[in-house]
Amino acid sequence: MDPSQWIAAFRVTHEKAKANQLTEEQRKTYLAMREELARSLVAAQSLKVPEGENSRKYFRVAQMFKLEIDRTYQTMTKEISRAGFSAMLPKELKIGQRVGFAITLKRDLDPIGGEAKVVGAQKSGQWRIDFAIDLINEANGELLETALFDAVLARFK
Repeated sequence: MDPSQWIAAFRVTHEKAKANQLTEEQRKTYLAMREELARSLVAAQSLKVPEGENSRKYFRVAQMFKLEIDRTYQTMTKEISRAGFSAMLPKELKIGQRVGFAITLKRDLDPIGGEAKVVGAQKSGQWRIDFAIDLINEANGELLETALFDAVLARFK
C-alpha cells in the first residue's frame, strides 16, 4: 500500500476509534496500526525502544501543550511522548527530582496529570528540563497517546 493511502486509512480508523465506533476486532487492527506507525517514527528518530515495550510509548512529537509543573510553573511542552516530555523553565530542577504535572491536551478537556522525574537539565537562556513520566493512569495515558497521534496526523494534511 502507498504510504499516503496507509496514512489516509489510519486517519479514518483513528477518528472512528476516538468516537468509540470500532468493533473489538477493528480495535485490535487499529492498535496494530498505531504500533506500526510508531515503529516507523521511532526508527526515523533513531530512538531505542526497551525490550518488550511498545514503540507507541517512545516516539516523540514536537508539540506545544499547556503544562503545569508542581502547581508552580506554567509553561508549554516542547517535545512529548507517552514516556516523557521537555519544557523550558525559568529555574533549574535537579536531576532525579520528582514532580507532579498536568498537561492540557485540548481546551475543552480537563488536564491529564501524573508524576515525572527530571532526567535532564540544560541552560540556554532559560532551563530546558527533560522529564520521564513515572506515573500516569491508563485512561490519561490513552488520552495522551491519542493526542500524540492526532499531532502526527496533523502533519500529514
